[in-house]
Amino acid sequence: MQKLQKYFLNTEVLMKTRHSLMDIYAGHEGYVSDKWDIYLNTYDRLFKNLETSAVSLLEIGIQNGGSLEIWSKLFSHFKIIVGCDINPDCAQLNYESEKIKLLIGNINDSNIQRQLDAISNEFDIIIDDGSHTSSDIITSFFLLFPKLNTGGIYIIEDLHCSYWQSFEGGLFNKSSSMNFLKSLTDIINYEHWGVPINKSQLLAEFNIPADVDTEGLLSEIHSIEFINSMCIVTKNQPQNNVLGVRHVVGSQELVAKNKFANGGFLVPEPQQSHVQSSSNFESEKDKKIATLTLEISELKRLLNEAQPKNG
Repeated sequence: MQKLQKYFLNTEVLMKTRHSLMDIYAGHEGYVSDKWDIYLNTYDRLFKNLETSAVSLLEIGIQNGGSLEIWSKLFSHFKIIVGCDINPDCAQLNYESEKIKLLIGNINDSNIQRQLDAISNEFDIIIDDGSHTSSDIITSFFLLFPKLNTGGIYIIEDLHCSYWQSFEGGLFNKSSSMNFLKSLTDIINYEHWGVPINKSQLLAEFNIPADVDTEGLLSEIHSIEFINSMCIVTKNQPQNNVLGVRHVVGSQELVAKNKFANGGFLVPEPQQSHVQSSSNFESEKDKKIATLTLEISELKRLLNEAQPKNG
């Protein structure tokens, strides 16, 4: 009884003393950190159950370095926090904890990958806040997702850049990072495709590193969540990512006869081999409409700029 009372007392104290990530940001002094409201609220939800765990975290793109201080406050028992930035000025950042490590360089370079592995090749959380360039985001995902622990969380920030040409993006750009991530939503439903292609073939138009076990990596994607300018990908063992056994219980079937589905029987997916390839789905008419829409938008902008300003 005393142990039970102590448990509830400790739980109550923990609930009273817990500070949200927004609270931590509001009280932060030190190196500057820059995050949007929706990021902080999302991270607060995602990380709430990890705050007392020995978390290993990797963040790509640290700029002024304040986010690493923030993470060390949120995860008070963290195992390792690694920040990587291509800007050599980040080398002047110093942290009190020896468990906060810095890498200076491009995370996609083989030399930096080796340096990272020397520090840690296993992470619970990976945050890509790097260049925001589509090709970098895609390459980083294939290089770093294998380093994510089972049950881990991979987050990509600032995906609004995927709609901008200066970041290799655009709403109609098939090779943008957003379109790559959208394709991953099809990957998690691979068992229902009904066409004779593998997962890698679906992603053929994207620049995938040659030495990556693409099929194995993709089979470990458990879930994909999109939020304004963010994508959250979770990892699990392949056997936990398939639909699994169909469970039908009860004895009275007055409307639909499903009893024979019990014990794992599933109707085979319909073969879709006769369906046209994805390259044929977008007609020339669709392409012309997209092009004209962009041209009209640009003309409206130019006309607006040409209008005389009052006053």
